[in-house]
Amino acid sequence: MTSPEPEPNNIPESNLQDAQEPSVLDWLKSLVRGRPIPIPEGPVESAIDALPMQALDEEPHREAILSTFRFEASQFRLPVALLLALAAQFGLERREGSIWISIALYILAAVVIAWGTWSKDFLYKPPPTSNEKTSPVTYRPALLYAALVLSLLTFITSGNNLFNLPTVVFWTASVITVLLAFWEGEFPLVSWGRRLKSWLGDPNLHISLSGWDLLVLAGFGLSVYFRFYLLDTVPPEMVSDHAEKLLDVVDVLNGKYSIFFPRNTGREALQFYMAAATYKWLGTGISYLTLKIGTALAGILTLPFIYLLGKEVGGKRVGLAAMILAGIAYWPNVISRVGLRFPLYPLFVAPAFYYLARGIRTRNRNDFLLCGLVVGMGLHGYSPARVIPIAIAIGIGLYLLHKDSQEQRRVMITLLVVTGLVALIVLMPLVRIAVDRPDEVIYRMATRYGGTERELPGPALQIFFSNIWNGLKMFTWDNGEVWVNSIPHRPALDWVTGALFSLGAVIALTRFVRYRRWIDLFILVSIPILQLPSTLSLAFPAENPATNRAAGAIVPAFILAGLAFAAIPDWIETHWKGRQTVGISLVFTGLLLLIAGRLNYHLVFKEYQDLFRRSAWNTSEAGAVIQNFAESIGDYETAHVVAYPHWVDTRLVGMNAGQPTRDYAISEEEFANTVSESRPQLFLLHPDDEESLQKLKELYPFARVTEYPNDIEGKNFIILSVPSVPDTYPDAIRESD
Repeated sequence: MTSPEPEPNNIPESNLQDAQEPSVLDWLKSLVRGRPIPIPEGPVESAIDALPMQALDEEPHREAILSTFRFEASQFRLPVALLLALAAQFGLERREGSIWISIALYILAAVVIAWGTWSKDFLYKPPPTSNEKTSPVTYRPALLYAALVLSLLTFITSGNNLFNLPTVVFWTASVITVLLAFWEGEFPLVSWGRRLKSWLGDPNLHISLSGWDLLVLAGFGLSVYFRFYLLDTVPPEMVSDHAEKLLDVVDVLNGKYSIFFPRNTGREALQFYMAAATYKWLGTGISYLTLKIGTALAGILTLPFIYLLGKEVGGKRVGLAAMILAGIAYWPNVISRVGLRFPLYPLFVAPAFYYLARGIRTRNRNDFLLCGLVVGMGLHGYSPARVIPIAIAIGIGLYLLHKDSQEQRRVMITLLVVTGLVALIVLMPLVRIAVDRPDEVIYRMATRYGGTERELPGPALQIFFSNIWNGLKMFTWDNGEVWVNSIPHRPALDWVTGALFSLGAVIALTRFVRYRRWIDLFILVSIPILQLPSTLSLAFPAENPATNRAAGAIVPAFILAGLAFAAIPDWIETHWKGRQTVGISLVFTGLLLLIAGRLNYHLVFKEYQDLFRRSAWNTSEAGAVIQNFAESIGDYETAHVVAYPHWVDTRLVGMNAGQPTRDYAISEEEFANTVSESRPQLFLLHPDDEESLQKLKELYPFARVTEYPNDIEGKNFIILSVPSVPDTYPDAIRESD
């Protein structure tokens, strides 16, 4: 049964007047529809009186004529703030005009977006918070004692710095038992096994996807494209750090399963086992691509957790926006492609933050256990992840200051201890190495945070606060000077994402002030915490900001950008009623994504690629020359690269030639040892090494000298080819000496 429609005479006069005086937004929407409302010059009464009544009767469907504009601040606050922020960030990135103009525009944008957030121009829809109290932490004593004993056995058997069979068995068993000791409900492995058994009995596959699911999959697919497109060639060359990594991978493949790898000032183990698995499963060899595949995959696996964390902060739109923006962005894309351990930092930050946020919201103890599991695994990945436990502790501390936590603070503190216990048990093999070899484990940190390698260039506190300021500026001003993993001295974010990030920071701060949601403050505070591995570079402040050591900040940074981006469709739905809402949302958000996508594509595949080619030595070309020589007229053993200061890493030449354990370096003093070789020989020389070239010509007057060309100045090199010689030639050389 439907209610009767109101009679026209019963409509209040004020409503009739509102219908006859549409707002400016109504006029803009009429333009979109292609039927603009005419705007009279005089007042509404005279305009209507001047129209023939017959015309009004003949065309009753026409909208009323505007006489005055009705400005409603809520209609303009978000677009005005967005335009101001975009203009400000565009100016900052281009370094055009006075910086103070951009700063002034940003201040205006911050005021307007804060006003709009406070006035509820756009609302977010995070998952509902549980009203139930967190149950007291219980455990299964037998399993907890077993976990502690197994963890102790893990510690004892890790003394040789090897993942031998007993260590792996004790370690795995200790992790499983500590989870079982505290787990609420049925353990996932049991339920998964039961479901698998049930499915095997009736192997039917039913897939149901909603429109939103398809949108999420499309966004994830776009991110996969940006991560893996031209992965084999972008970036094109390895640097010396890659040589160290590949030598460690060779050790793993040869059966040396280290817990901590001391080569190159010490490295945690995870990447080397990832690369060894890639070598085994994909057959990519001891190569740059083997390293890249693992790190690119780590970057991809981070994105679903960014989506889930975004949902916890502001709903599914925030999650999707954050995931897509992070998926196409230059900063996470570059650190995922370079083939070093950098993306392992955000890979573990994202799930750790997600499980923490969900655990607090749902009062579910299991989420805290998973948080501890992730934190412990992250500490086996990349040394900057050592600040993740600090961030988790601060997150729980912020929640404990929240009013809603008053009746469960003791339980939350207990859960923090349990989370730390799980992380410690997961970390136990590395704990043993840290006890036995503390200098190796902390050496890299000590050289940056203290005076181990050089004296601090100034007062420590002054350098630290200066580093914090420079670190916070990396998003919108300067991301540092390391060309291997960034484009020096440009913002870490493109100007579209940078503007969204800045607006999102203001939105989060305003939401916290208005609603006191702990997670809004946590997302903001976590940024400088996750940047500590970079900002604590007190001995080498020029290395800060570093996009690799601050990579954990990728997670909260793109959550903030997602907050601002997700506000756009919400604002449109509020002020653009009707069926066209979805279309208008897609137009506006699609346009911003298109611009951001083009900007980041150019940054990665043009600017960064060109910079890398100009900066890195072309060891792949030198390796290819040696490989062609060895597979045609010569041999791998008779090829040499003449050592020259600040030139190619000769180990990389061997790796690119398919000889990962061969160092092709040869010095001038060793030239004479080559004259007894009757097989063809090959010497590669730096183009400025005239002295070595002259000595080789004297030894081999019949050698052929050519120059390997390169379109980049300074990247050509000399090729000296020695053909096979008679057995009597070395004797002739000795007689002439």
